[in-house]
Amino acid sequence: MHLTSSLVRPAAAGGVLVVLLAGCSSDPEPADAPSASPTTSATPTPTADDAQAEAAVAEVVEKYVAAMASMENEGQVDPAPMFGIASDAVAKEESARVKDLVDQGIHREGHPTLGEPTITVDGTTARYEVCMNQDGWVGVYEDQKLATEYGPLPTGWDLTLADDAWTVTATVPDKDVTLTC
Repeated sequence: MHLTSSLVRPAAAGGVLVVLLAGCSSDPEPADAPSASPTTSATPTPTADDAQAEAAVAEVVEKYVAAMASMENEGQVDPAPMFGIASDAVAKEESARVKDLVDQGIHREGHPTLGEPTITVDGTTARYEVCMNQDGWVGVYEDQKLATEYGPLPTGWDLTLADDAWTVTATVPDKDVTLTC
């Protein structure tokens, strides 16, 4: 015997359509039939290539942050420190940001600190997310240090692999960083 039934209720305006399905069977399974095994999904095991890519991405971001700190500390508006580690567009954006600070008479002292990153590599693209603390990287205006006690803030960068080299191709807006600090 095999019985299947369904119940469908019409949806009210803007409501939800409810479907209930039920089944019953009295046909016994043959004794020699294998029992159904649960379906499992394997989590991909990171490979040596993944680890190498993540290490390369981390190295580029560390250089990028060091170049960014150097530019702001020295008030350097030339994007040269970013060449080779950031796309031309990102290097120009960073240079323009530093120019805005310099035009206001502001530079920085110190260096930001980075927490433990989350690095996601997908073929030739990668995202690096981290909690960056800028409290030790203070702004200075007319020889006065500006208060910066924000603590760690979510920060991220997108990178692209081209010609066997990773480059920072975008700064991820705060609202799009999935990491919570």
